[in-house]
Amino acid sequence: MKDEPRTFLEHLGELRTRLVISAFAVTIGTIISLIFNRRLFDLSDGLLTLPLRIRSTDIMVAILGFISRFYDSSFIDLAQLFLRSRTTETYMITLFSAAPMEKFTVVFKASFIVGVIIAAPIVLYELWAFVLPALKQNERRYFLPLFFITLFFFVIGAIFAFFIVAPVSIPVLASLLPSVQNQWRIEYYFSFVGWLVLAFGVSFELPVVMGFVSRVGILDAKVFKRKRKIAIVLVFVASALLTPTQDPFTLFLMAIPLLILYEVGIRFAVMLGSQRVSKFVG
Repeated sequence: MKDEPRTFLEHLGELRTRLVISAFAVTIGTIISLIFNRRLFDLSDGLLTLPLRIRSTDIMVAILGFISRFYDSSFIDLAQLFLRSRTTETYMITLFSAAPMEKFTVVFKASFIVGVIIAAPIVLYELWAFVLPALKQNERRYFLPLFFITLFFFVIGAIFAFFIVAPVSIPVLASLLPSVQNQWRIEYYFSFVGWLVLAFGVSFELPVVMGFVSRVGILDAKVFKRKRKIAIVLVFVASALLTPTQDPFTLFLMAIPLLILYEVGIRFAVMLGSQRVSKFVG
C-alpha cells in the first residue's frame, strides 16, 4: 500500500507536531533535572562537577585496563604501573558566583542542557519519523536500526566528552600560567561542560550522516574517499567552531575522534550506498 503524496502545508504541519513533541520532551527532561539539581550541582559529589574530581591518569589506567582484557601485553602492564606510580600535580579550582542571579541562571541553563540529553532518544526518534515518509517502502525497514545507531553514536559522543575530554582538558587549562589562581565562574564552568557534551554528541553522528547522504544518492563512498584531504580541513574547522573553548588541546580531542569517525562513515557509505549503485548497474 503506497502512501498518498502530501502537500507542503501537510509536511509543515507534521514538522510542527514533531517539534512540539520534541520541545515537550525537553521540557520534561529539564523539569527532572531541576528536581534533582542537588545531585547534579553539588561540588563534593554532584554529577556535573565530576570532571573536576577525576584525574587524567586514572582515566588512562582505566582505558588501558579495559584494553588489557582483550589484548594481553607486558607493555600495557608497564604503562599501567607507570601511570599508577605517577603523582599528578593537582590544581585547585574554585567555582564562584559573580552576580546575585548567576546561580539561578546556571542551574536553569545546565538543567536545560541535561534535559536535552535526557530527551535525546525522543528528539532523535521524532527526527527519523519525520524523514520516514521520504523513504521508499523497502527502505523503511532500516528505520529502527538507524534510530538505534543514531542514538548509540550520540550517547558514545556524550560519554566520551564527559568522562574523558572534560577531565583531561580541565587540568591542562588550569595548568596554564601557574602563578594565576584558578577561580572560575560557575556559569563558565557548567557552560563549558554542558556544551562540550552536546557538541561531541552531535558531532559523533558523522558516520550516520555520511551513510544517509550516500543512501539518498547525494554523495557516495568514492567521493568521500577522494575528498579525504578536504574533509580533514573541514573536521578541524568544525572542531574549532563546536568546542566551547578555542584552545588547541580541546580542538584536537574532538578532531582526532572525528577523523576516525570519518573513516567509519566511509564504511557506512559503502554498505548503504552499494545497493543503490547495484540497481543502476544491474
